[in-house]
Amino acid sequence: MIKLFSGTTRHHHLTAMDEMFRLRKKVFHDHLKWDVLVDGEWEIDHYDLSNPIYVLSYSDETGKLRGALRLLPTLGPNMLDDTFPILLGNTPEIRNSMIWESSRFCIDPEISQDRASNQVTVAAAELMCGVGELGLASGLSHIVTVTDVFLERMFRRMGCPGERIGEPKKIGSVYAVAVSWDVTTDLLYRMKQVAEIDGPVLEQETTVALARAA
Repeated sequence: MIKLFSGTTRHHHLTAMDEMFRLRKKVFHDHLKWDVLVDGEWEIDHYDLSNPIYVLSYSDETGKLRGALRLLPTLGPNMLDDTFPILLGNTPEIRNSMIWESSRFCIDPEISQDRASNQVTVAAAELMCGVGELGLASGLSHIVTVTDVFLERMFRRMGCPGERIGEPKKIGSVYAVAVSWDVTTDLLYRMKQVAEIDGPVLEQETTVALARAA
């Protein structure tokens, strides 16, 4: 199950917001040891003040949050252009109303350690399918992201390899890379096939404009 809410309306989703920022701290600060800002039990940064759209994946069986990501328009503040431009290589900065950035993609480490099931693929694909459905409804052309080469391989296994914008660079303790995906019905179909997802993942069709204004 996918849930959406925006930065400006997160006070209406206090439980979901708390779960998401706690999960981000657990993944990026505690587990991956990235150099991220921490506020108590939350991982939160200044991009969270730019009215992002949050995409959250919940288990249909338990109702527990299992993954999340953040979407921002590239016309405004975003991580690729403003924090990691080195990953663009020779590509000019990306400022386009039809291109949005996905960031802070994370899956609950407890799921990641469960090698006996397909939960990681399902949770990750559900998040990406939610972005795909949102992007298609909004007429977006591409989704870009900054990720590490480990997650890049996972995206390939999910059926959404994307294209590198520039060559990987070592940032801190990881090799990071900028990746771009075309927003197409074919890509959405392939991801759903891999994860065995039937039907839409969003409760109702919406657009990025509506999601940010809701």
